[in-house]
Amino acid sequence: MSSSGAFRWSIAAVLLLTIGWKTTIGPDDQNYLKEDLIRFLERNHFNVVVTDEMVNYTPIIRATTVSCHLQIARLTHDGSNQDLIRHLAAGTDRSFVVFRGTVYDQQPVVWTMLNYLWSRFLRELGLIEHITPVISVAVNSSCNAEQLPWGELQGIQGRPVLNVIEHQEVKLG
Repeated sequence: MSSSGAFRWSIAAVLLLTIGWKTTIGPDDQNYLKEDLIRFLERNHFNVVVTDEMVNYTPIIRATTVSCHLQIARLTHDGSNQDLIRHLAAGTDRSFVVFRGTVYDQQPVVWTMLNYLWSRFLRELGLIEHITPVISVAVNSSCNAEQLPWGELQGIQGRPVLNVIEHQEVKLG
C-alpha cells in the first residue's frame, strides 16, 4: 500500500471516529438552565413566571416580589445578542450580567468566549454536562438583585460527569 493510500485510510478513520463521537455526545440540553433558575429564584422568595418568549433556546423568566421585578434571559457567549436583550429589557431601569456566579455591569465577552470554547471542549470529552451559561438580568430601580447569592448558580455550569474532576475549577476572572 502506498503512503497516499495509507493517508487516505487514516483520514477516513479519523472522520468516522469524530463523527461517531459527536453523535454520541448529543446537543447541549438547554432545559437545565430554566429549571435551575426557577429553583434558585423560588428559594429566594420570588414568584416566577416562565414566558413564551425564547432567547437562545431558553425562555425569558420573569420573577417578582413586592418591590422587585426581574427579567432574566440567556446571552450568547460572543455577546452577539446583547442588543436583543436590551430591547427585551426596555421597560426596566438597569441590567447586569451573571457569569460563573459573578455579577458584571456588562458581559465580559473575552472571558465568556474563552470559557465557552473550553467548556465545549470538556463537554465533547465527556467531562462536563453543560456549557457555562451567561445570564442577563434586568431589574427595576427598587430592586437590589445584585445582592442575591448568584454564586449558588455557579453549580449549574459545567456540572462534572466524573466526581474526580469536581474540584478542578479554573477561575477566569
